[in-house]
Amino acid sequence: MTQVLTAGVVWRNTFLGVASLSFNVVRSTVLFAAAFLCWNPVHAGASEGVDAIKRGDYETAYEEFSALADAGDSHAMVTIGMFYYKGDGFEQDYDKAMDWFIRAFKLGNGDAFNNIGVMYRDGLGVTPNRAIAYDLFLLVHMRGLGGQSTQQRANRNLRREVAELGEAQIKYALCLSESQVKAFVVDRGGNRPETYARDGTAIKDREWWLEGDLPDFACD
Repeated sequence: MTQVLTAGVVWRNTFLGVASLSFNVVRSTVLFAAAFLCWNPVHAGASEGVDAIKRGDYETAYEEFSALADAGDSHAMVTIGMFYYKGDGFEQDYDKAMDWFIRAFKLGNGDAFNNIGVMYRDGLGVTPNRAIAYDLFLLVHMRGLGGQSTQQRANRNLRREVAELGEAQIKYALCLSESQVKAFVVDRGGNRPETYARDGTAIKDREWWLEGDLPDFACD
């Protein structure tokens, strides 16, 4: 078994490849695993809401998680976002799902990063942007956001981007700064990512990388 990482990811050989990871994961039937979305509603203070979900009582679940969200609980925000994403107890609404995910994103919730990445990858309620999706999945790893299950799903999503994107697209993604990615997400893709103010260095120039992880290339 390869090493279990919760705070990052080991990169080797090329910026187009990700080293193999192995995680111990507690799976739940409520996870939307096919799209590798993240939803971990079970945490302290949420038991009443979880019990309501199990009963199929989404009105009560919404009330419970909404109170937690209003108190600043980012996990509750993601949970409500998933109600709208999947149409559980409510009419499916990607815009409302994104609203809740962005609230959690602003608080640094790794599941929100991953879920927003899925929506930009698949064009769900937004114009597709694979570079943004790539960067969001990457940031979950490099920032050590979320627990093991969050890391695993982000890794799977990142592997898909690596397999499907061309070299030029990945280089473009790596030339964006973290601040530009975050501004794009909060602005709901109102402008091209590179038009937002750059606060800090390009992702490719961050301290995260080891020698040989990335080829030497310049950003336009």
